[in-house]
Amino acid sequence: MSTPGSNGVELSHGDPRRRELEEKLRELGLDAQYWAPRLQEDLGVTSFQALQHLQQREILKLKSQANHPWEKRALEKLLQLSSGQTSEKMQEKPWVTVKERQEWAQLLLRELREMQVAGKSRQEVIVREKEEELRQAMEIPPNYWPLPEKPLMEVIENMNKHLGLMEGTLSHRENIPDRELLKRVSGGLALQGIYQTNHPEDLLGKREELLSLPEDFFLLSPAQGTRMETKEFLSSHEESMFTESMERLGFTVSFLAKGGGWGFNLEASTNDTRSSDSREVHKSRSEHTYSCTTKFCYIPLASCHFSQDQLHLSRSALQELKKLEELLSHSKDTETHLKHRCEAFFQRFGSHVNQGPLHLGGVFWWKAVAEGFKAEELQDVKNQASEALDMYIGGNYSGFGVTAAATVNASKSQSQMTSHNTSSTNLLARFQMSVYQTGGPPEVDSLPQWKAGLVASNHTWCVIDRGYQLVPVWDIILYNHREDFQDPLQVSRCLTDIYTVLTGRCARIQDGEVLLSAVEDARCFVEEVKSWEITEPEEKLMKLLDFKQKLREKTTNSNTWINICLKDLALQQFLVGIVNFCKDFPVYESKVIKSQLHSLLYPHVYQVEDFPQSKQIMQWVFHSAMEQQDIHVTEFADFIHLLEKEKYNLLEINHNSKTIGPMEEAQRKATYKISLSLSSFLKALKQTEESGTHLLLLSIAAAAGYMEEDQTFHYLLGCEELNFLLCEMKEAHEKYQSLNKEHDYRAQAFLLFTGLTVTPGPMTVFAEEKMQRLKLMKSHMGQSWSKEVLHVLLKPRASHDWETLEKDLNFLISGDYEATVNCIQMDQVKKELDCVSQRKKKNSEAEPSTIIHEEVIKNSQFLELAKRLGLEHYYPRRMCRDDFHLIHKASVHDSQPDTEKQLPFYFLQKLLMLDYRLRYLVCKDDGDTVGSEALALADLEDDTSDPYDDLFDDKITPSLLLSTGPPHIHPMDTQMMIFHCADDFMRQYISNKLSICQFALPLVVPNPCTSVIEFPLWSLSQIKRSWREVEKSSGEDIVLNFNNQLISQAPIPIVSFIRVVNSAFSSKSQILNSLLSKHKHDAFFHHHCRGSSKSCLLMGGMVEISWFCPGGRNEDRFERCIAFTNLRGDAKDYEKQLRFLQEIASVTVVLVSASDKSERTVQMVRDLWKSTKPFVYLFDDKEKSLGIDSGQKVRIGIRNRNEAELRDELTSVLNRLLKSSGPFLSLEQCAEVARHHGFLVDVDRKECQEAKGKAQALLAIMEEMKLSEMKERLLPLQGELWH
Repeated sequence: MSTPGSNGVELSHGDPRRRELEEKLRELGLDAQYWAPRLQEDLGVTSFQALQHLQQREILKLKSQANHPWEKRALEKLLQLSSGQTSEKMQEKPWVTVKERQEWAQLLLRELREMQVAGKSRQEVIVREKEEELRQAMEIPPNYWPLPEKPLMEVIENMNKHLGLMEGTLSHRENIPDRELLKRVSGGLALQGIYQTNHPEDLLGKREELLSLPEDFFLLSPAQGTRMETKEFLSSHEESMFTESMERLGFTVSFLAKGGGWGFNLEASTNDTRSSDSREVHKSRSEHTYSCTTKFCYIPLASCHFSQDQLHLSRSALQELKKLEELLSHSKDTETHLKHRCEAFFQRFGSHVNQGPLHLGGVFWWKAVAEGFKAEELQDVKNQASEALDMYIGGNYSGFGVTAAATVNASKSQSQMTSHNTSSTNLLARFQMSVYQTGGPPEVDSLPQWKAGLVASNHTWCVIDRGYQLVPVWDIILYNHREDFQDPLQVSRCLTDIYTVLTGRCARIQDGEVLLSAVEDARCFVEEVKSWEITEPEEKLMKLLDFKQKLREKTTNSNTWINICLKDLALQQFLVGIVNFCKDFPVYESKVIKSQLHSLLYPHVYQVEDFPQSKQIMQWVFHSAMEQQDIHVTEFADFIHLLEKEKYNLLEINHNSKTIGPMEEAQRKATYKISLSLSSFLKALKQTEESGTHLLLLSIAAAAGYMEEDQTFHYLLGCEELNFLLCEMKEAHEKYQSLNKEHDYRAQAFLLFTGLTVTPGPMTVFAEEKMQRLKLMKSHMGQSWSKEVLHVLLKPRASHDWETLEKDLNFLISGDYEATVNCIQMDQVKKELDCVSQRKKKNSEAEPSTIIHEEVIKNSQFLELAKRLGLEHYYPRRMCRDDFHLIHKASVHDSQPDTEKQLPFYFLQKLLMLDYRLRYLVCKDDGDTVGSEALALADLEDDTSDPYDDLFDDKITPSLLLSTGPPHIHPMDTQMMIFHCADDFMRQYISNKLSICQFALPLVVPNPCTSVIEFPLWSLSQIKRSWREVEKSSGEDIVLNFNNQLISQAPIPIVSFIRVVNSAFSSKSQILNSLLSKHKHDAFFHHHCRGSSKSCLLMGGMVEISWFCPGGRNEDRFERCIAFTNLRGDAKDYEKQLRFLQEIASVTVVLVSASDKSERTVQMVRDLWKSTKPFVYLFDDKEKSLGIDSGQKVRIGIRNRNEAELRDELTSVLNRLLKSSGPFLSLEQCAEVARHHGFLVDVDRKECQEAKGKAQALLAIMEEMKLSEMKERLLPLQGELWH
């Protein structure tokens, strides 16, 4: 029989490294003739030294080929990667990191001491920068760093004391192997079951081991990061339940999901059970009120995940289930006995196991408890508790402000603290302050020292997170214990039926007999494959395809094919043998075989981790056996030429071919050729040490699916992917080379920004992917970063605050390095201002702001407007819907605001009621001017003076012509001030309501306090529109209905209106309103609207958008849906917005004056004229159309024109120009353009990403199950469904 293992592989004794490997195999009793070829073919290992680099999945793959247990043990010895050694290597990394940080901190302390000796103070810039480095080295949060008034000598001495304690703790190391660790940690919690019911006490109950320890088990690096979190509780029971759930269930379920995903809510429970004496200090109940504020530092150090085949029941659990099966074989009179037996099993072992991801590490807790206060004092107590905890934790970090004497109970891991600092005694005396630990050295009450002890010794670890993936015991029986039972399906059914009766929760055996039958068929089939010879490949592959289809029809999914067949070693070796057998076939013969392999494997093979040869197979499948000569590309122009050539080839084939076969073959050829060319070009860039260009192109290619380690694209490239590669690479390469000539740091910043944000289509790069991309770029660049870029990367929170990082990178790209340097100084100013604010006002702490306070104060006009409207405390982004969803007289009475500070509330109340008059709100006082004017006229009734006397008198007193006091607030200033103060979700609410009122919405919003320009895609993402379009086909009208379309996703033409002149004769907003609705309803606010004035502050540079939606009627002015945008202000003053509008607009309408001959105006008009896109020029000082314009440029005079005539002419011109323009962009695609222009897109903010992720997770659940099934599983308390 021919097998891949013996196909053309001979042992070579000429290579000394290969000879050494064979000798090692023979020394351990392994057959070198058997194992050496497998090491070479499956893993590419040809030397003994290469074994140390194998990953866990490769080791498991190798062990799976062993025929006897002793061979596995011999292989473990050979690989020198036993479980204990793997654990040691994994655990060494954080210990080494802490040691390196400690050495770095010692060096920084010496430098600070030298500065102190030289007489420098903490106020000097060089000292502050060095302190910032020290703070990062010691991982101390910024808000817990010593206050500026503390002397430098005290800071140095205190930090030196901390380092001394940490060094002593790190020197005591004690680690145990992985398997023993998992058995011991948290009393064996990782292997214990969970009884999942609707009652928290069942979930939190202690169970026996339900799982046995997996054989092939390794600890991995943590998948989570360190976190500092805060929780508030209003009862001791609520606090106790949360702490207990953290100990038993872990961080993910307790803190992130709040138990809701498992069918219960911890906060709603009424059980007052406590699991440990560590919380007895809070046991006493107050007759009045209770408040507990908890902060905890969550530190994961290792993780593991149990795969499905690793889940095996413990010996005692298996014995109990076998006894249950014996009972099932008796008479039916034992039904009650069965129920009691199953209930006893669930109470003892649980009903489910945690599959993971499991995290080990520790949690450090601080608590502040107050009791017996008045109910109305609750908010003050919460604020004071937060302040007291900050002081307490700050003292824990730095030793300033608070010192604590602790009496430690090592068995309970808790310390009661008493403050001795006179400046904070009054505050801390009101609270019971406590600290305790989950894991780590129990005798240590200092977080840095405790963390050092946690890192040093894994025997102090605890289970801090058990993940959220629950697997029921009946599924484990069917998957991994079928041989242990006579009728495993009967046992599983019994467990599910009684579980449903006991808990009221729906439990099912997935696929039941069908699943068992399919799994059995798959196992029998792969046994048959073992006897197949590598002959007649087409016939054998057709058998595989038929069987795959049979499994698909039987199970309605591909899980059995993936988990049983593709993971089987015999089938994998057979497929590898097929590829080796057919490699030299002519193209016409291998074509069918490649198509068969593609249908068998794609895309399922990418879900199989233990299939190392899959890359080799898919590479052969995707890569056409065209010309086999090597491709050498050394110039960027040659590579771009190749991309263009392949793109045009695909376009031609797509146009001429009527079937999918030729197109797929052409894609294979293109993918193969481009992969080779890109690999060759990247190799050439490496050799010429052009690391920046190499990484730039690699990042763009990776976004299209290129894998560097395989040197190939994992997916077939089509026209869209090639177009993406062409456009992005050409534009990025040109800009990178241009920036590199000016300054290397600007080019590197552009490289980083592109690598983090580039993506094909309108997709958003999520935070996790950005983290991976950043790691990739750091590994490639190494020490080559410029000091400017390195400064940005080393800033606090740079690794996860992507909004700030990308903003800093844009500063660097534009050459404004000082803006990134000043951020740290501004943070220090903000911190000092916060300290002053806390001393004066303790009852409300300001939330972290993304806007620098100093800039807010400098913009005095903005600050004055915010104060006049009473919104200064809501800026920025602090207003939510709760702030105005109130019952008020304005809710039931149609009244007007009396004062300016009432304007926002009245605006939002009218917005809530969809009252379009909200846009014309002014104070009553402003309307009284009419009465005063009438009074003045009445006083002049008997006046005999000439009305022209004063009109031409140059000596009239100016004060008589000027109004006293500030002008009234412009209605659009009220709207935009609310917009700037609103959080993301309230912005979305405002935009939806304004859209229903048919008003224009903000599309591009410049921040009044910074240079940041925002593109609020999130606020526009839920706006829907309906319209009808009429298309003519073969002389017939076809009506296309678009009902409730998300307008942000619809690609529609955009017509942009701008002006480059301050015109007193015409208004582009009025022209827009005429086009949209013939002035029946003004979508855009203009200077003739009620309340308008020249004193508008917040509209300059803003772009508004509104849509024309046709109804499919003859009177429709436009045949399709069109978006109209309006740039407020003179375009000469807002070049960024102008460039953005030029790029997204299908047609641009420019309001201009022929009489304005200023240099800036003339130059801008000429630059716009050179554009290749359509433009319409409206001359406000010309009365007629300026001749007949051909092509894409049209000139129209609008002075003294009849409005209806002008509207008809402009409509006709726009319809003509739009027919020849395209392609059109959706708002989501416009957001990508905005990012390239350096705008801040709100959907990239953390809050929006988290909300979108939760929504997508919910939609995924809804797609996976029927609505009735989802109601039963997610709403179990609603009872049985009536249908």
